Amino acid sequence: MVFVKLKQIVCAAAIACSVFSVLLLAGCQQQPTDEGVSDTQLMKEASDGEGKAQEAPFYVLVVGNDSRTGTTEITKEEYADGTGRSDTMMLARIDPKSFQVTLVSVPRDTETTLDGSVTKINEAYRQGGIEGAIEQVELLTGVKITYYLDMGFVEFENFVNELGGITTNVPIDMHLADIVSGPNIELSAGTQQLDGPQSLVLARMRKMYAGDIEACRQIQDRQIVEVAIDKVASDPAGAAAHIDALVDNVDTNWPIDELTTVVSSFTSNADKIKVLSGTGPYVGDFMEEHDGMWLVPRDEATWKKVMEVVDAGGDPATVVPLPEVQAA
Repeated sequence: MVFVKLKQIVCAAAIACSVFSVLLLAGCQQQPTDEGVSDTQLMKEASDGEGKAQEAPFYVLVVGNDSRTGTTEITKEEYADGTGRSDTMMLARIDPKSFQVTLVSVPRDTETTLDGSVTKINEAYRQGGIEGAIEQVELLTGVKITYYLDMGFVEFENFVNELGGITTNVPIDMHLADIVSGPNIELSAGTQQLDGPQSLVLARMRKMYAGDIEACRQIQDRQIVEVAIDKVASDPAGAAAHIDALVDNVDTNWPIDELTTVVSSFTSNADKIKVLSGTGPYVGDFMEEHDGMWLVPRDEATWKKVMEVVDAGGDPATVVPLPEVQAA
């Protein structure tokens, strides 16, 4: 998500998780708070120990959906109903005691079965919404998901812009039309400042990589989350505003008072924060037995190993090595 190099706060951790994962997400419904109580006051109460603290590690599912609502493609017949799939999915394990955040990408092409038919795991979101996606990810990974963060293309661009942009590395030259407003955007390889539309291009680009294109895109998505965390960490005084920006642009079941408590706790232990990042099995192929569909075979044994390492506080990349990122 993303949620990943932090040195200071997890406002980001949680936030980042969401954010970037870039993900992307749709729905943006703000969680209700007590009337007249600001996020700034919630931050103060959390730092004073008045918030509800969580001690055991928990999982957050970060989803970037590809609904075309609000984009230039909503008029196309295949997108007109506004439904979408989970274009990006990322599990974020947050450990409030060790102040560690571990991000694990769930490849969207992972094989699953819905209503007796083999399909991709991202189809679960289209058919069952965020609840359908959560159910399938829990079945695949064997972990219980406590919270979710769900964002769409428009909300992603808005969120990055409200952060003031991000500074990150673009691994290769790339170009892609901004799906929200239409113009073609070109990015040159190298570290640079990106606004919302440019960040979305980085998050969505796949086809200009030489190989393992989806896995390479997932690396960029997690990097965006890391950078977002760094961005928030560099401005602890603005944590409340960053939470506002997140909540305004994401659909979530995470109560804002609990989110604020987590942020405050991580902020107070900035020197202890650690972020790890990896993925589940990602190598796919065209499956003749499934009408030539491109699928990542469902490898529950490897997923079990990945999540055992993650639950033990380890690095998921020690189980599933990451691909080398190269231009096509």
